[in-house]
Amino acid sequence: MSIFAVILLQIVYKMKKKRPERFDLSLIRDAVEHNADEALGFYFNSDFAVLHGQGVGLFGFFFSRKAPLLINDYRMGLVVKGEVHGRINLIERHIKAGMMAFIGPGSIVEPISVSPDLQIKAVVLFRDLPFSVGRVPALFNGSVRDFRMQVDTEQRALIEQIIESLWLMVHTQPFCREAFDAIVASLMQYYNHLYGLDVERRLSPSHGTDIFNRFIQLVNSHVRQEHKIGYYANRMCLTQRYLGSVVREVSGASAKEWIDRALVTEAKVVLKHSDKSVAQIAEDLHFPSPSFFSKYFRRLTGLTPAEYRQGKE
Repeated sequence: MSIFAVILLQIVYKMKKKRPERFDLSLIRDAVEHNADEALGFYFNSDFAVLHGQGVGLFGFFFSRKAPLLINDYRMGLVVKGEVHGRINLIERHIKAGMMAFIGPGSIVEPISVSPDLQIKAVVLFRDLPFSVGRVPALFNGSVRDFRMQVDTEQRALIEQIIESLWLMVHTQPFCREAFDAIVASLMQYYNHLYGLDVERRLSPSHGTDIFNRFIQLVNSHVRQEHKIGYYANRMCLTQRYLGSVVREVSGASAKEWIDRALVTEAKVVLKHSDKSVAQIAEDLHFPSPSFFSKYFRRLTGLTPAEYRQGKE
């Protein structure tokens, strides 16, 4: 499901009982305290954060966790230097210098690695978007979970200038929230514009790629309840055999492997970020029994659920 929670935000969620990890200001402060040298390039309050060229130190604080992260906010960023590697909503991504990225609520990010020369500029929105009802740009209306794109020199310069303006504004007193929101809205509109350009370039994707993308979207939405390829084939009005052959041709992996990967990711999130018993998790994920779930998890990860929860990976 989305790496830019870690990549763009440099913010991790704090553990809470019976809840997935969620954004917590005290944990942000912990990260900043552990990386004082980079703290000067990181501004945050309860509504938003602005990252002004953050480096590997702060990101390493989150990447060292090696656990899935649940993202429930809006993040827009630009990699200025270096790269990050991870999975966003099941898809493995390398996000390199000169790439912009967006991650929306409901995404799952799995960090893998970060280059030692990483620098990122970004904006995080913790609360309401600066738009009235019905006027939210398409990229931010919930239909897109994550998006990334290589930008050209002019596009990159404009993104950097907008974030620079936001950075200057939060350090100008008295702070004008209305002007800040207007500039954030401009950045969102520009990201939406870039998203539209990318959609136009991909208006005629191969039939197989289109089927694969639809399949992944369905898996992301329904894998907690539906583990069988037959369900997804029926939803897409395709035969299981045809769907399976297309998914393998496009991705190099079987449809069952994608379903398993999504299901294990969901299980990892709950194991790491809640105190639910293995039996409760097995029931929530619609396994026939706790023992069946444990055997399934161990077959795919090499660890029992208890061993994974204890950090024995």
